[in-house]
Amino acid sequence: MTFFKVRSIVQLSLGLVALGCAAEETLVVEPDAGRAPTDAGPARLDASLPAFDVGALDLPPADVPPEPADAGPDAPEVSRAMFCEGSGPPVTVGAPGATRCAGRLAETVFRYSLCSCNNLGLAGFLRTDSYDSARGMMGRERGGAVGVNGNYSIVGYSQIGDTLSMSGIAPLRLVGAHSLDGDFNLGGPLEVVGTLDVARNSRIRSNITALGPMRVRGDLLHQSGALALGVIRVDGRRSTGSVTVDPPCACGAGEIFDVGAAVRDAQGRNDNADAAFDPTRFNAVIGRQVTTLPCGRFYAERVAGLGSIELRVEGRTALFIGGDFDLGGFFDVQLGPRGELDVFIAGSVLGAGYLRMGGASRPSGVRIYIGGDRGFTLLGASRFVGNVYAPRAAVTIAGYMNLHGSLFAQNIITGGDLDVHYDRSILRAGDDCPDEPTPTACRRCGTCRASQGCVGGSCGACRTDADCCEPLVCATATGRCESIPP
Repeated sequence: MTFFKVRSIVQLSLGLVALGCAAEETLVVEPDAGRAPTDAGPARLDASLPAFDVGALDLPPADVPPEPADAGPDAPEVSRAMFCEGSGPPVTVGAPGATRCAGRLAETVFRYSLCSCNNLGLAGFLRTDSYDSARGMMGRERGGAVGVNGNYSIVGYSQIGDTLSMSGIAPLRLVGAHSLDGDFNLGGPLEVVGTLDVARNSRIRSNITALGPMRVRGDLLHQSGALALGVIRVDGRRSTGSVTVDPPCACGAGEIFDVGAAVRDAQGRNDNADAAFDPTRFNAVIGRQVTTLPCGRFYAERVAGLGSIELRVEGRTALFIGGDFDLGGFFDVQLGPRGELDVFIAGSVLGAGYLRMGGASRPSGVRIYIGGDRGFTLLGASRFVGNVYAPRAAVTIAGYMNLHGSLFAQNIITGGDLDVHYDRSILRAGDDCPDEPTPTACRRCGTCRASQGCVGGSCGACRTDADCCEPLVCATATGRCESIPP
């Protein structure tokens, strides 16, 4: 679908909303129990739209645990108080009773600014950098790694602020100027027609043809028996040997997070009754619907309609959606000072609406997990904020996109230029999670925390980069696996 077709669909949808459904409905889930709702009149975010105020709803404070739902003998009982304080896991993964904290999940799956289970194709330029929103850093710094399990193609130039890893065996042809501030790992042959500058090390498993200048400022390991032709400058050590480039994105059997299982668990164990939250609230959205949610876990049947949703999040909140997400208007997330939102969609993202997932000052605070396999489009000519996990779906970016956060998908295709600003603080999203049992035997990736290395089969302080899951590197002074130093 072209960008202009997508834009036309959106304009039609929003036009229908404006003509026939111009209404704003507000739901406030009030976290203070026993307080009479105040009559402050209807909430008005846009003076041009009328509002319907359904009033404030009383909700017991978070330190009063509700009666646990009957989710079966194997289901863990996690009170709302535990969840809100970060001492209880919000989702169930795999077998009944197996739990995982949402913060730990986020820091594991969002290690790359872009991660594709299959291919990454860009019709324009690509620029990635990073910042740390938790420390108030908004400048463009090094960081923003790119991982591709299949093949990578780009028409324009690229400036990648960290590592580029591509495990596919198809040839990579680079035309124009390309630079990497991290490592360069390639499973297939390389042809440099323009220029290539790699700030750290490079591992290449097949032939190198450098028609233009290629520079590796660290070490170059090249597959034994493969050809290396052209102008290749290596500042460090140049050697040949066996080269293996593992798939950088966890997309294999048993590696993909089961979003559907998490949603099914939440259907039976949630805070809907406690908060008087109607699971059908988003089934047919008309006009602008404003919902304020405090800390808790809420289940909705689906999201559908021509209208728009503004979701105001004041605390640690998870929203589980049992079906598809098919919204013609905006889905706009507004985070409070302590707000944090995880959205789990069992189905697919459909429709032609806009996703606006928070502010650029804290992209790590919003994560959306999609279980369905139907591809969807992020509309270009705009800024997108948040972290999207869609390992079974192809994501198309129509036109120029300014993305604050990260994107993990089956395929990623752009119709124009792409700027990605990775928020490094997501690598610490699990710092407030409860301690989990230490695995008896770890792997380099997938078993330890993002900040831990796998050393001698045990999770702990890293000693070298080889102990960390790529693209993270070892900060030897602290023993933590981190993004490349800014």
